[in-house]
Amino acid sequence: MVRPRAVSNAEAPKEPHAVSLKVLRLSRPSLAYQSPLPTANTKISAKASLSFPSADFDNQFIITPILTLPPAFGSVYVGETFACTLSANNEISGDETGRVVTSVRIVAEMQTPSSVAVLELDPSSDLAQSDGLQIGQSLQKIVRYDLKEEGNHILAVSVSYTETRIGHDSQAASGRVRTFRKLYQFVAQPCLSVRTKASELPPLEVDNKSLGPYGKSRLLRFALEAQLENVGDGAVVVKQTKLNAKPPFKSQSLNWETMGPDAAAPPTLNPRDVLQVAFLVEQEEGQHDGLEALQKDLRRDGRATLGQLSIEWRGSIGDKGFLTTGNLMSRKRT
Repeated sequence: MVRPRAVSNAEAPKEPHAVSLKVLRLSRPSLAYQSPLPTANTKISAKASLSFPSADFDNQFIITPILTLPPAFGSVYVGETFACTLSANNEISGDETGRVVTSVRIVAEMQTPSSVAVLELDPSSDLAQSDGLQIGQSLQKIVRYDLKEEGNHILAVSVSYTETRIGHDSQAASGRVRTFRKLYQFVAQPCLSVRTKASELPPLEVDNKSLGPYGKSRLLRFALEAQLENVGDGAVVVKQTKLNAKPPFKSQSLNWETMGPDAAAPPTLNPRDVLQVAFLVEQEEGQHDGLEALQKDLRRDGRATLGQLSIEWRGSIGDKGFLTTGNLMSRKRT
């Protein structure tokens, strides 16, 4: 007689969890669209196809005051804040009163192409042992993460809870801690593509008293140009472009003004539109901070580090976006 092989814990059928996890991305709604019927059709009212019927409507205007929820996960862009809600739900059947779920805890982390970050959850407190998670109830958390790099991102969520079985005498007969982990993958893609070019200008000569009455100092000057291309799916409004110059340099914007009485409207970039911005970068007179590092870079590589470009924009329904480039360099001297 052949003796049956013992079944290990890994091969044994797994009991369904009493708690399920739902993840929903949080994003702003969009305005609904409508397509009015042609006015030449006299048999059917022109209002019949309107999503928002009103006494006064424009056949040429398709946007309505009605907000619609996003139909899908949508695109995720670098520079934006990714937000989602995590919901742990008690899935025990209503007629099954012999099990109780307590000590529910949710932990989340974001795995990026270069690092792993533990995420803070809002609200931060977990469900206490005495409260428990009643049948049909949910424990919800909100997580937010600023996307700073392109590529695959994985949201890893772990849920732990204590499942207690209640005996006939209404006392706890047994209890165990159960955990499970789920992974959600998405791709962060660029919204704005930035291309830069730095051109060296003739230096500015100023008097230097330390070199005598005829001493002169040559202050370096550069013109930094940048092309911003909207590579996303929707229009964006560029609120601000700023060059954070690295000492001993200072920068002057040569673009539109958004403050003061002569302020201009921020430019709007539709998909594939390109915006040209420029900055004047000058070596600051009397500034010694960073001067030694600049001289070393010029002797070694023939290039100077000018600073970092910061861009702020708004997407549909006011979604914020922010991008900071790496250190921008001047062209190598020949």
